[in-house]
Amino acid sequence: MNGLTDYITEHPWADTITTWYVLVDDAYQRLITGRGRALRASGPEPTFSDSEVITVSLIIETFFQGHEEVGYAFVSQYLRGMFPKLLDLDRFNVRRRGLIGVIETIRRDLRAQKLDASDPVRLVDSAPVTLMTYSRGTRSQSVAGSEFFGVITSKKGKFFGLRLHVTVTVDQLIDKWMLAPASVPDPKALDDLVLDCRDLVLVGDKIYNDAELEERLWRKRRIQLLPLRKENQKNQWPEATRRILGRIRHRVETVFSTLTTVFNVERPRGRSLVGHVVRIATCILAHTLSFFMA
Repeated sequence: MNGLTDYITEHPWADTITTWYVLVDDAYQRLITGRGRALRASGPEPTFSDSEVITVSLIIETFFQGHEEVGYAFVSQYLRGMFPKLLDLDRFNVRRRGLIGVIETIRRDLRAQKLDASDPVRLVDSAPVTLMTYSRGTRSQSVAGSEFFGVITSKKGKFFGLRLHVTVTVDQLIDKWMLAPASVPDPKALDDLVLDCRDLVLVGDKIYNDAELEERLWRKRRIQLLPLRKENQKNQWPEATRRILGRIRHRVETVFSTLTTVFNVERPRGRSLVGHVVRIATCILAHTLSFFMA
């Protein structure tokens, strides 16, 4: 989708930040406060609200590509008028990590507002999330284990970290997403990614060719998996089908390109696993908010 994130550079920052806050806080009030969900066991409500924590997180991930110290210093120096009760950075991080579930709940609500329920087509793909260089992976302080060592087949390279798996609409709206260790094969991750889905048509790359998976998804959930066929496979799609699949599948690559170049999702700057996850969740929320801003 051309121009999806153009607003980041074209609109005044104050307008963008205000719109983010309104959208986030409206969803928060409906989904959390309005349903009587208590996020804290006791004590008064914080003076720096959860919606403000999420908004500042969006500022850091969008305008500063996850450079937390730089982004937070900017907010503290130049945006105090918008956030007069701003916390110190350590307390902000504690609050932010505790809001992973809320961030995803808000994203799903915003996604539902833009999702065409009558369209069953989803594009599926994955991308590497590098946490350290491959050779230094054993020194990682955030994750440990051989399962985090993976390969990037398309680039004939290796990496250490996670894989971000997503399903995306034809209009490039992220529907489902999950993180898995780098070594988990894409077909296996797909089974978990669409665990609670039914009646979909999934378009994927050649790596998703798995006859058993195709049969199981269709039999159990009425999900039709349509991966691009390898050249040496006996059963090929008709020429017209191949052209259509090839054309629309590239749209998920555009989504990953945006997540990488604009939001730097492939290199989160967390210091722990939960830190990585909350940053990626924030980036995906920012991508979803772009559909309200463009």
